[in-house]
Amino acid sequence: MRQKTEKLLVILLFPLICSAADKPQWPGLPPDCWKESRSYHGALGPDFWKANTKISVVKKPKPAPGIFSPNNGYFFVLEGWRPSAKVTIYAEKDHLIEVTFSELFGLSDVRWINEKLLFMRPWWGRIQGTDLIYDVENEKVIYAEGITDAYIAYQQYQESCPQTGCDCIKKK
Repeated sequence: MRQKTEKLLVILLFPLICSAADKPQWPGLPPDCWKESRSYHGALGPDFWKANTKISVVKKPKPAPGIFSPNNGYFFVLEGWRPSAKVTIYAEKDHLIEVTFSELFGLSDVRWINEKLLFMRPWWGRIQGTDLIYDVENEKVIYAEGITDAYIAYQQYQESCPQTGCDCIKKK
């Protein structure tokens, strides 16, 4: 009975295994074809950030102004770095929004995209992060996607491809 079950599993899973093997690991060319290191998106699931991120509406006094939006009406204040950070947002309302990140490797590139959209890039480790876009008027995340810093992969390909052969760096 066990052999029949194993054969059935192989028959059912074989197409999935083959299609996974055909999928390229990189969204574009592999790292041996790159001119320099780069980051790419999509490696983490879109909801990965939720486990370590808390968005709260708080009734506190308006903080000292931080970085103003292009319309000079809204601003944010950034506090902390690692292992936690907080972005406090003032959007001309009777409350503040606090975006608190925990178990954080760092928070980079917090900036206004336009008058109401705030971009934040929390890093969960040396190579994995999330790009978040927060709408301060509607008080919600409107975009979230994982980002991977592929610097280490780029280095590994540059070192190993001359010996192993790759798409762009051929064996010497």
